[in-house]
Amino acid sequence: MRDNLKIILFVIVMSLFTSGVILGVDALTAERIQNNQDAKIKIAILEANNIPYALASINDTFDTEIDIVTVDDWTFYVNPDTGSISFEISGNGVWGPIEGILTLQDDFETIVNVSILQQEETPGLGGVIAETQYLQTFVGKVFDPDFQLNKDPAPNMDNEIDAITGATNTSKRFQAFLNDDYVQAKAAWQSLAE
Repeated sequence: MRDNLKIILFVIVMSLFTSGVILGVDALTAERIQNNQDAKIKIAILEANNIPYALASINDTFDTEIDIVTVDDWTFYVNPDTGSISFEISGNGVWGPIEGILTLQDDFETIVNVSILQQEETPGLGGVIAETQYLQTFVGKVFDPDFQLNKDPAPNMDNEIDAITGATNTSKRFQAFLNDDYVQAKAAWQSLAE
């Protein structure tokens, strides 16, 4: 009985100790993790606008080259030289969240760039959504009035993109939240002019 009590006490002490270590490490690294997340967003926006940067001075470059406009719950990143507008997009994929940055021309319809910052889709299938080759197919496409998937062999129209082969659900979910985020962001952006 006494040996069992010692084992239980040992397990409790070790659990408390390791929990404390994990919480301590989390507290020590939380700021660095947030800074890295912010840097990923800034890099995506600078690259979408073809603005050169150095990792050591990314914050200074971003602050100098990009204007930040906040409307309602939306944050827009505007390149004053070209008028292009970037904003964050996010939604549920098949296996987890998909987060990225959408950059539009100043007409707020034509796509300049799409960047995926986070996704948990199946590599080689839905994971194609984050590959540069696939994302390049969005450049020059327009929201007219929304964005569609083309599953036919017919050529794509100006507001269509090919679905990812073998990942139809990922494609559909990406299309759905891309259109939803676009409609909400456009309404917020247009409220600035009013």
